[in-house]
Amino acid sequence: MAARFLSAEWAEEVTAAVHDHPGFGPAVEGIEFSVQFEIDQVPDGGAARYYLDVAHDDASLEIGTLGQADLTVRTDYATAASISQGTLKIQSAFFSGKLSISGNVAKLLLNQRALDHLADAVSGLDVEY
Repeated sequence: MAARFLSAEWAEEVTAAVHDHPGFGPAVEGIEFSVQFEIDQVPDGGAARYYLDVAHDDASLEIGTLGQADLTVRTDYATAASISQGTLKIQSAFFSGKLSISGNVAKLLLNQRALDHLADAVSGLDVEY
């Protein structure tokens, strides 16, 4: 059964997929960073918040707000769903103004390889949008 995008079940499946992905572990070895995602215009009329936390050679995706994230990514639901489905790259969304990034952008650039593996890991998940 498909997990609903931005639900707790979806976050658990993303975390499991990341742990199972052969390239992600080596990509995050010895690094620490966190990204807060803020998604507006969610179909129920609200907003969604989740974060990626990478530390101690491990990573997890959790629903909610992280107190001190290195980066904050803001976008709307349609853009977030397109990125999740692999039909839109984060870089394209950023340069077209559909996504904004604030915080320590240097950490984003330094950890792009890990984020690429994250996108790869979740590309095969069964998700309901």
